Amino acid sequence: MVFEKTIGQVVDENYVYARALHYLGIDFFEAPNRKLREICDERGLDRKQVIKSFYEFDTCHRFSFSDLERYPIELLTEYLKYSHHIFIKEKLPYIVHLVKKWDREEGLKNLLPEFVEDFIKHIYEEEDTTFKYIELLSEWKKGSISASFDLLIRFNNYSLADEFEEHQDEDEFGAIRALMSSLEPQDLHDRVLMHEIKSFDREMIYHAEIENRIFFPKAIQLEKEVQHKVKTLSTLN
Repeated sequence: MVFEKTIGQVVDENYVYARALHYLGIDFFEAPNRKLREICDERGLDRKQVIKSFYEFDTCHRFSFSDLERYPIELLTEYLKYSHHIFIKEKLPYIVHLVKKWDREEGLKNLLPEFVEDFIKHIYEEEDTTFKYIELLSEWKKGSISASFDLLIRFNNYSLADEFEEHQDEDEFGAIRALMSSLEPQDLHDRVLMHEIKSFDREMIYHAEIENRIFFPKAIQLEKEVQHKVKTLSTLN
């Protein structure tokens, strides 16, 4: 029975449970030798709620590439925005929390804040430029006059092709990946941290693949359709 195991045993069996416990208010490294039952009873946590949390955090909610390819560009953009939200509001804060409580000095405490700052900046720039541009193209295609004005004023020199090319060369996580791959885990905290960093790295790679293989091709196709429509209207006038 999971509740008769210690916090350390529970987490060592599945590192995802460490994050689930964190969001229930329990940090595994504070009481690794105490039984989960004791902590739950002490804090008034319902056992069904704990099991549900374990299940939800252990379940992957990814969509397949074939599913995402069927999404219209507007819905795909919203899906990518949601992924950004999960990165910034859930996954990165937990990794930062683990690193702050980490006893080892391996350079990660310097690398991680720099990455987080650059990563958040990149996301906001992408949402304010690329995603906004796609939104305006979609609105213009539907006949919005205000979208046409915004496209002319704000995105007159914007190049979606340049953005796509630059995006394919990005590897913001490379330094942290290289550092962590050189380390040998020494205790449970190390193993959980390494698991979370590898998991985040995989999610970033998956996210980048969605953008490169599906989002940008769809966006460029939309741009071509709008440009063709503009030329056709110009010819008619």
